[in-house]
Amino acid sequence: MAYTVNTGAFITMFGDEVHHSFQQLESKLQGSVRTVRGVIGHTYQFPVLGKGGVIKNKTATEDLDAMSSIGNTAALAGGGTWYGDANVTMAHTNVTANINTYATGEYIDDFDSLKTNIDLRNAYAESIAGAMNRAVDGEIISAFDAIANADLAGGAQIDATGGTLGKTEILTAKRYLDAASVPQSDRFLVVNPLGLNELMNTSTIVSSDFGVISNEALQTGNIGQLFGFNIIMSNELTGTLAPNSGISCYAFHKNAVGCAVGKEMTTMVNYVPQKLSTLISAEYSAGATAVDPTGVVRITVA
Repeated sequence: MAYTVNTGAFITMFGDEVHHSFQQLESKLQGSVRTVRGVIGHTYQFPVLGKGGVIKNKTATEDLDAMSSIGNTAALAGGGTWYGDANVTMAHTNVTANINTYATGEYIDDFDSLKTNIDLRNAYAESIAGAMNRAVDGEIISAFDAIANADLAGGAQIDATGGTLGKTEILTAKRYLDAASVPQSDRFLVVNPLGLNELMNTSTIVSSDFGVISNEALQTGNIGQLFGFNIIMSNELTGTLAPNSGISCYAFHKNAVGCAVGKEMTTMVNYVPQKLSTLISAEYSAGATAVDPTGVVRITVA
């Protein structure tokens, strides 16, 4: 990303602005997952409670069986009948996220700044912030990718028919989440650009004739919500996850993945005398992990 001024890079060439290479400048996923801020240490433990239940017709005067100690529906000390999943206790467990650190920066030479009429400080600060925000999304997507297929909602990933993301795949993902009793609110679907294009090219999804999505989607080229999912498009989705090929897209609930932030993304501008330059830098620390994989569905597209 180094910037060197040559004879063709003076005021007459730059004009009033500098063009940034096209890049994602904001995090698209930070607000879609459970986020804990102000974390101190190398790790953070997200607490997880098991699924609860109730006792039907408990015997009078007998002690109440705690949900965390039942686990066996055949023997309730207090009598009655357990109403809930068999052999499941409400035990308290923890899921650990490892905190990673991210740092980047670039020097702006004093003489380079004098030879141009562009605000290099703001330009570099914007590009560096964009790089950091993409790293944030990469951290979260890595947490999705680390989930084993068997732990997902439905117990397996969905392979898009012909590699094309469409109505069938999204409805299947919805069915898996519904079957896992995942709340209807705060559901998200993150797709790659091709996946979004395929959805936009599906007449039963975007055509106002079918009443599924308003004409706004046809005008803006974006799908806000679809079948209860908030649609997010990301270029940071990774490629092949063995043994399947393609891009992994994800349908998930906000609380299914947690992101522990140790240090908020901070952009700094400092003068470095020994280099006769200004250092534009940024730092960020966070770790993401799957808190409850049963709230995630993986959809593989071409």
